[in-house]
Amino acid sequence: MTAWFSLRRRLLLPILGGVTVLWLAMLVLSYLDAHHEIDELLDAQLAHTAQTMLALASHEVHEGDEGVAELGAEVDKHQHKLRFQIWSAEGVLLMRSRNAPKAPLATQEGFSDAANQDAQWRLFSLWNKERSLLVQVGEDLEARDELIVEIAWKLLLPALFGLPLLGGWVWLATRRGLAPLDALAAQIDKRDPAHLEPLVPASAPTEIKPMLKALNGLFCRVKQEMVNERRFTADAAHELRTPLAALAAQAQVAQRSGNDAERQHAIEQVRIGVDRAAHLIDQLLTLARLDPEQPLAGVQPVPLKTLAEEVCAAHGAAAVDKQVALELDAVDAQVQGNATMLQILLRNLLDNAIRYTPSGGRVRVVLGKADTGVVLRVCDSGPGIPAGEREAVFRRFHRGAASQDQVGSGLGLSIVQRIAELHGARIALTDGEGGVGLTISVAFRA
Repeated sequence: MTAWFSLRRRLLLPILGGVTVLWLAMLVLSYLDAHHEIDELLDAQLAHTAQTMLALASHEVHEGDEGVAELGAEVDKHQHKLRFQIWSAEGVLLMRSRNAPKAPLATQEGFSDAANQDAQWRLFSLWNKERSLLVQVGEDLEARDELIVEIAWKLLLPALFGLPLLGGWVWLATRRGLAPLDALAAQIDKRDPAHLEPLVPASAPTEIKPMLKALNGLFCRVKQEMVNERRFTADAAHELRTPLAALAAQAQVAQRSGNDAERQHAIEQVRIGVDRAAHLIDQLLTLARLDPEQPLAGVQPVPLKTLAEEVCAAHGAAAVDKQVALELDAVDAQVQGNATMLQILLRNLLDNAIRYTPSGGRVRVVLGKADTGVVLRVCDSGPGIPAGEREAVFRRFHRGAASQDQVGSGLGLSIVQRIAELHGARIALTDGEGGVGLTISVAFRA
């Protein structure tokens, strides 16, 4: 069923259908025009015949002749389709053709139409200047119809032969014109799935260049996405290998330890390794679910102040354990977004801030309004990030020099960046308050 809606058929059917309809319309118009011109021409000939006969009759027919003169035998097969009469002013029939009746052909001057039992007639009546003689000439309309039909056939026959030839020519031209599409389809069909290089056909018409450009752009995006996924898989495997190897080593230490203290230390290291692996897996799953190419789902008004209070309360215990002062300074504000994702965003920012802030330090969450929308800031008094490294921290698994002694996966800020992209927000990293630490700002549009 799909084949009937091919591009070739979509071109051929309207073109051939339009040409056929136009051709038929031209034939009908030509026929009607020819019919009109032939009628005018034969009417003029009929009038000219009447004038000629009237001029001749004025010299040869004399009033007072006895009887009615008739023409001789017919000398042409079409002669029976013509008839005439010559009458005197007194209504006496002076002359007639052999096939003409003795009654007047017409009752009015000029052109008229009449019918009898055998045919339809076109008539013309004409008086001489003295109105002493009346000539009436008639022509069988069948003769006109035969002539017009003959002309119509001569018009129709070239069309009957020419239309198929034109259709064949249009088909060949369409096939030749669409050949680059067939070549392009064959080139794509023969491609290996892993071959995502741009298409470079031998010839590409102007009309398909936008499609070709879009297709090559898609190939480039898919190729880049595959490269990113392979890199992500390789990095994830590498990051998971380290905690798993550490777990295996600590488990062996616990098995071989000869005293409780050493065994307890090994078990504690196993617990820490499990926590790190669980955190890494959780981050990987979160990152895999976030796709900036897909539209944001579950969008609704989200009260950011309430959300910030909940996230700060959840991190309160971690801040107390590390002796870090956790503060919240928020105004009532809301944005359109996904509440769960925004909670993950703030949770990652707070988790990083508390982890890298030393004991006795301070972490502040500030929520305020700006001219362009709402701004969420997380400020810490930790070691900060040098200006030259701030762009690199958003790469997956990137961990700066200050983070080497901290437990983490290097995915937190990548997750934050993706969530911000999904919400159309901008992220900025600046120095912390008073030039100490780091401030991460997330600006949401109004």
